[in-house]
Amino acid sequence: MPRINLSINEDLYKQLQKVADKQKVTVNSLILEAIEEKYSTRVRYDYTTALKLMISESRKMDGEFTLSDLQTFKDVDQVLIENHINESPASVRARLGKMYNEAVKKGVVKGIERAVFMKNGVEKLKFLCRAAVYSNKLSKAASKK
Repeated sequence: MPRINLSINEDLYKQLQKVADKQKVTVNSLILEAIEEKYSTRVRYDYTTALKLMISESRKMDGEFTLSDLQTFKDVDQVLIENHINESPASVRARLGKMYNEAVKKGVVKGIERAVFMKNGVEKLKFLCRAAVYSNKLSKAASKK
């Protein structure tokens, strides 16, 4: 997949960041969506809707989970096929993962945090087979710990 490096001034970035924060997406996703809306003639994967669904699904998870436990994340292949979207499932999942992680980092997903563990007295982020592990702090399983 081709990449583009874009340099913008600080004022424009701040404006984009405000809009992205309101929409609960990253600046990168905001820009990509705007470019796709304007110039793409093909059916696009709806990352904003998918992210909202993933956030909703993660609030129903008990304790720790990875994104592959969320139905929307699992169903990427099927959605791409059914809607004749010419994107690779891996690149869609990578972008969704970045968007979700950024939303968690910014506190947009209330009650959901990156799972951590202690190693030699230092807190480390938890991974399962190289996948980020999240924790629903509001679930019944988490509150029993």
